[in-house]
Amino acid sequence: MRLIALPLMLLLAACASSPGHDGTGSGIQPPSPMPAPPPPPPPPPMTMSPQSGSTIANQQVANPNEAGFRVYMEKMRNFAPSRGISEATWDSAMDGVTMNRKSIELSAPGGGGMGRVSTYLARIDNSMVTRGRNAVAANAALLAKVGKDTGVDPAAIAGIWGNETSYGNVLGNFYVVEALASLAYEGRRRSYFEDEMFAALTLLQQGLATRAELTGSYAGALGQVQFMPSNILKLGVDGDGDGERDLRGSLADAFYSCANYLLAHGWRVGEPWLAEARLPPNFRWENAGPDITKTAAEWDALGVTTVNGDRLSRLVAPDAQISVLLPGGHRGIPMIAFPNYRRFLDYNPSQSYAIAVSHLANRIKGGGDWRASWPADLQGMSASDIRTMQSRLLALGYDVGVDGRYGEKTRQAVRAYQLSMGLPADGYPTQSLLARLLGRIS
Repeated sequence: MRLIALPLMLLLAACASSPGHDGTGSGIQPPSPMPAPPPPPPPPPMTMSPQSGSTIANQQVANPNEAGFRVYMEKMRNFAPSRGISEATWDSAMDGVTMNRKSIELSAPGGGGMGRVSTYLARIDNSMVTRGRNAVAANAALLAKVGKDTGVDPAAIAGIWGNETSYGNVLGNFYVVEALASLAYEGRRRSYFEDEMFAALTLLQQGLATRAELTGSYAGALGQVQFMPSNILKLGVDGDGDGERDLRGSLADAFYSCANYLLAHGWRVGEPWLAEARLPPNFRWENAGPDITKTAAEWDALGVTTVNGDRLSRLVAPDAQISVLLPGGHRGIPMIAFPNYRRFLDYNPSQSYAIAVSHLANRIKGGGDWRASWPADLQGMSASDIRTMQSRLLALGYDVGVDGRYGEKTRQAVRAYQLSMGLPADGYPTQSLLARLLGRIS
């Protein structure tokens, strides 16, 4: 991908003035994210209306098919000039494109529900950790330079790299323009995937990528650390100084771009991201959850420490906002989510993903496995189970939707119900909780 080079001196200047961490919890000012090169004049803004060739709302197609896809793509073709895409670029990019049913199927939510978090994290095994440490060792000089220039811990980059592409071994083989067009047509997140499709076309339009280089995941992500096309345009970095931002073929470009993404979203230099927690015997379970934060000083006063006994204000600023997580309920492994943990959520808004990246990064950095263990009888919840639970909670007057997904409102409703019943209010749904809601147990 041919793009204007970004001088690394911008990073070096930013880092040179950053104070070091003195161990007292004083905040460190992170270097500013690297600015993108001057863009060309923007195309006219997209006005989403029936007359313009697109639709304003996300609307799922009940039965995606090739005929419907062709009708949709003709509308998009007519709409492309308003996004700065020429007829020649469109025709070249769309030559041979058909509806990619596999992209649609792989992107389907699978009906919602929540699996056992311990099962999800089981893939962060000794083999993955060893391969990660070997990959980091093989690229030690480069990662050390990225860390020095940006202030982002190389282990955090490696945690993302490993989770996204198994250290560059699984980059995807989908033509992302076709994948994004198919997902836009399918409609659940039409506006998002339309924007990403036009971003991919912009890469072609501006000569920043060839069609062959736009090969990636079924959902349109590209490269070693899986950037969406819009993020390549906004935050991609030429890390090796060759005038390109090639996140697939250049590890320097990929690592610097990943670091730039984290910086742009508020990465705090020199701070941890996730730690196993030690909770006091009188800990109130309702104080845990990703939707609840307290300062490090407040958690210190409540007796919450890391599993090693470290006070949180020794690791981050006393006013840093921190959550205690119970991804397996009160019987699972308690965790401390520092501000940098939320930067992984910015990368992918899934708690399981952010925990997996955090844990892999900690292990690659030399940390051990969890000290506590997951309950052997820890169960997941199917989408049908969650819908039934949500229906019962709604009937009881709780503010919750019925969609089979375990989001913040459902967590809060479960927590409130548990409190009302004198149960440990960890916000974690179980089969026994569902049975209680259905009146099968008292």
